[in-house]
Formats: sequence, C-alpha cells, structure tokens
Amino acid sequence: MDLLTVVAALMLMQDPKPEAPQETTKVVSKAKSAITFYGFVRLDILYDTDRPNNVQVPSFILSKDTPPGGEKDLSIHPRLTRFGMDFDGPVIADLGDAKLTGKMEVDFYNLLPGTGVITSNSREFLRMRHAYLQLAWTNWTVLAGQREDVIAPLAPTPNNDLVMWNAGNLADRRPQVRVEYKSSGITATGMIGLTGAVDGRDLDANGFLDGEESATPTVQFRLGYETEGFVEKTKIVGGVWFHTAKEEPDTAVGGEDSFSSNAIGIDLVVPVTEQLTIRLEAWSGKNLDDVRGGIGQGVVAGEEVAAKGGWLEVAYKASATWTPTLGFYLDDPDEDDLAASGAPDKNFIIALANRFRFGALELGADVLSWETEFTGSVDEGKDLRFNFFAAYHF
Repeated sequence: MDLLTVVAALMLMQDPKPEAPQETTKVVSKAKSAITFYGFVRLDILYDTDRPNNVQVPSFILSKDTPPGGEKDLSIHPRLTRFGMDFDGPVIADLGDAKLTGKMEVDFYNLLPGTGVITSNSREFLRMRHAYLQLAWTNWTVLAGQREDVIAPLAPTPNNDLVMWNAGNLADRRPQVRVEYKSSGITATGMIGLTGAVDGRDLDANGFLDGEESATPTVQFRLGYETEGFVEKTKIVGGVWFHTAKEEPDTAVGGEDSFSSNAIGIDLVVPVTEQLTIRLEAWSGKNLDDVRGGIGQGVVAGEEVAAKGGWLEVAYKASATWTPTLGFYLDDPDEDDLAASGAPDKNFIIALANRFRFGALELGADVLSWETEFTGSVDEGKDLRFNFFAAYHF
C-alpha cells in the first residue's frame, strides 16, 4: 500500500466536518425579551404647481390672492425613514398568564411643536411615533403608552407626510391607556388619552395645556365587526366610533372658559373582487384640530368650529407588483364658525396613487388635484401636487 492510499483511507475514516451554526436574526434583551427590528429607508420628492401652506406637510393650498400663493415649489427629503422594534416578552403567570409585548418606533420628522416649521433639511433628528407595552389574554388586551387614536383606524394612501390630516382623515397619535375585547368577529376598543397632545392648545397663554387644565382625558371608543367577504379568504370590516374631550383654560377666552370636542364616525373595508377593494371613512363633529379635523381650526373667537368630512378609496391590484388607487377626500368646516375672511373653509382632493412593490423595494408615484376654498371674497387655492418616493423595507 503506497503512501497516497494510506492518507486517503485515513481521511475517509475522519468524522464529517460539523455544520456551521445557522445564522439567526433573533436578538434578546437584558430582560430576556426577543427583539425584532423593522423599518424602511425612504426618500420623497414633492412638486407643486401652486404652493400649499407647507411644502412638506401641507394642510391646505394658499390662495393666489395671498402671496406666495400660486407659486411653484420642489422639495426633497428623507424624513419618513423609519426604525422600529417589536418586543416579545414573557407570559406573566401572576396576571392570569398574560402575554407581555411592546413596541418602540421613531422617524425623522423634526418639526417645531405647533408650527409645522422644518427645523433642518440636512440635520434631521428623531421623533417618537410609538412607544407602548401591551398585556394580552385570550379575548382581552390592555395597552399603555403612545400609539394612534382608536377612532378613524384606516390610513389613506396618498399625501404620505400628513396622511390626509386636515383633508378628510382624522386621528393622530397620543399617550393613552387602551382596553380591547375581541370575540366572534366583534371588536370593542376604548381609550383614555391626553387632550392637547396634537394641537398643544393654550388659549389663555398661561403655559398649561387647556386639555390638562380640564382634568379630564380624551375618551374614544370604537365598535367593530368583521365577517366573511365576497371573495374567498377576505374579510369585510366595519366600525362605528366616537370621540369626546374637554378644554378649560383658567382665563375665559371670547367669553368662554370651557370648550368641548366631539366626533362620531364610521369606517369600512370591502374587498369587492380579488383585485378590487373599497375603503372609506366618514365623520362629523366640532373642535377637532386635536384629532386633525376642521383644517386645523378647533376654536375661533371663543366658538367651537363644527366640521364634517371623510374619504373614499378604490384600490385595484393590477398586477403582482402594481396597485393603483383612486381616492376622494373632504374636510368641510362650518363657514359660520370661522373667521370672516381668509380662513380655509373646505379642502377637496381627488388623487391617483400608484404603489409598485418588488420585494423589499417599494416605489410610489402620486398625483393630487387639491382645491381649498376660503371664507369671504378670498379666491380659492388650486394645486396639482406630485409625490414620488423610493423605500427599502427591512
């Protein structure tokens, strides 16, 4: 037997090479909770034929009677880039085997509070979106922290920066305690939260939020129901909801020292075919700027501003990668409750939003025909707004 034969025989007798350990994305915190990271990196390009009140976060279109209304603009920003963490915690036996979970989520919309003014276009800093913990049982969940409002649970497709707030879509985010019950297709969700978390109203300018001075929370409730849809493996989902809050400045404003905020509304999602889906929300109320209604006008000269509105979208999945959506959006404050001249009196938008998805890559191309009417003899504002974006989801 020659030397090569002996070496080959010895090699065959060796144990096979152990497999390399499989890579894992699991991250465990000090408290032994599993953490999942998620988010996206995104760039938006915005172009207006006629200028809105804010190029990046528009609430209405400026009148050509009010310079710089009627002027073109272009903006490019990465502010919607988002980073989040989902926490998968332990089951707590002492609380009836409650499952503990949580979420933290931030983006980079560094706006000056209450102004909508951009602080920097190259030095963006973090903004909290969500930060909450949740305990879940078979039918019940209890949540504490910051997340979106209970009312108006759907999100429109276009106007990515402000998701059609002040243009037909209600509900922002706020610190809250939420309780939810689910059974047999029924969902009942109630919440108490901070009043003034969005508008930061301080009518008497004493340094304290009028909502905090009322010593009562924002209260919201939604009753939802889902059932089998017309198409296999789809659900028809609908809900009715209400919102109420109170603001009480220490010093009377316009002869009043107590202001109420109220709203009622509905939401509905109907898959008509495998490709076609209809979504809508409709609402009516008063003093709604803290939940993004009334085109940002809640109390004017001591009067609560009544408003109504909503939106309707028809989405069609044209292919595996392309979904166009046609939408209509309305926010209509009561003219009698507004300033006599120059106040935004109605937002009406028709939009075509296109979403292209190639795995982790998402592309968007939206065009919005946006019209704002004003009180008095001020001419309306009309804008053709284009929004293009690219996002890498991870």
